[in-house]
Amino acid sequence: MSIGVKFFGGGAILMILLLGIGFVLPGTWTVERSHTMASSPDAVFPYLNSPATWEAWVPWPEAGARFEGPPQGPGAARGWDDPEWGDGVFTITAEDPLRSVSYRVDVEEGKMTTTGTVTLLPRGDSTTVHWREQGDFGWNPLMGWVARFMDQLQGRELERSLVRLEEVVTGTAPSTPEALAPDGQEGAAPEPSP
Repeated sequence: MSIGVKFFGGGAILMILLLGIGFVLPGTWTVERSHTMASSPDAVFPYLNSPATWEAWVPWPEAGARFEGPPQGPGAARGWDDPEWGDGVFTITAEDPLRSVSYRVDVEEGKMTTTGTVTLLPRGDSTTVHWREQGDFGWNPLMGWVARFMDQLQGRELERSLVRLEEVVTGTAPSTPEALAPDGQEGAAPEPSP
């Protein structure tokens, strides 16, 4: 038996093994991040309860962007149809004024879903913004593997967005689009999560 046959045979076995494990890995994930900023909840909250204000601090897919429903509060939504990121809709599902906003993101007509809550915790003259996000990639052996790394991948995006939120709220945000894009790549966006 040649070395090439052994190598490719071993590679095929490894690939089958990885896919087999992927079938039993759940496609669900949870990420949580917090950031404290020197602002009151009433200064931060307006940036949470409207999809239009999320655009100031979260990188979004741009192509086919559209707003739906009321301008703020439950039912307010922002959709997109982007060649790179697919189609999706971000919808605010609940709000507790000056305390929290919950949302849902459906990508590719619900094939992948994300839900999240951003909570404001007053700390004297500051506010701790706590962001919790959960997702479900559905039943896909490859995405089961990706779900294992979402705390690092999506967690990094939440951290960047929280820093950008502080900059926007305090008026220290750069005005260039590159400031919103991960790793300085204009037009880039994370797995859709506001």
